[in-house]
Amino acid sequence: MKLKDKVSIVTGGGSGIGKACALRFAREGANVVVAGLDLAPLEEVVREIQSGGGGSLAIQADVGVVEDTKYIVDQTIARFGALHILVNNAATVDLSRRVEDLTVEEWDRCLNASLRSIFLLSKWAAPHIRQAGGGSIVNLGSVGATMPWAEGAAYCAAKAGVLALTKVLAIEYGPWNIRVTALSPGAIMTPNLKRAIEHFAHYDKLCAKSVFNRVGQPEEIASAALFLASDEASFITASNLLVDGGYLTL
Repeated sequence: MKLKDKVSIVTGGGSGIGKACALRFAREGANVVVAGLDLAPLEEVVREIQSGGGGSLAIQADVGVVEDTKYIVDQTIARFGALHILVNNAATVDLSRRVEDLTVEEWDRCLNASLRSIFLLSKWAAPHIRQAGGGSIVNLGSVGATMPWAEGAAYCAAKAGVLALTKVLAIEYGPWNIRVTALSPGAIMTPNLKRAIEHFAHYDKLCAKSVFNRVGQPEEIASAALFLASDEASFITASNLLVDGGYLTL
């Protein structure tokens, strides 16, 4: 198993990519802490992991709040005694507004969930990962960071910030044997995308954004996250892995 006896935190772990990462990491032997705003789906993930014999903990938290992010890390250490892997997956993706229609509150909410959270959690987690002998931080980016779209000001700006912050953290934490990478998905069939398809009926256009003429699945992102989190990626840091089905080539 690639993550045997490792301890990981996955934010936004109750659905979509976060859930897929949590379940995949658990199958590879990791103890997994899932954190997010809604407790019920997190507890479902925990039950699924525990039913397979794994260790898991659900933490209800707002990853944009200082005290909540400290609590996530503190409870992880209290429960499992160590921390090796942090997957910063939480984000706000339900905004589709032109700048003149985007409120300051909406902008702040998106930046807090998608970028500020990575700063906070990495800040609190890194000393514990160092104490464990090193490990990995995987930050979820997006193709929107390098190919932004209209009505995506907050989301695309946040994800561009994720890529820059990833490089800074990689430089600063490298001497601690902590690798920091970004993982940028294209169109992935998450609950948010399903709702968007039902509302806007643009599924064919989304499929056309992949050379495979389909959208990706959360499990495909989880496989990439597993690679980056594991020792198989031991000489990879400060990189952004595109898992976009060729989106940025079209």
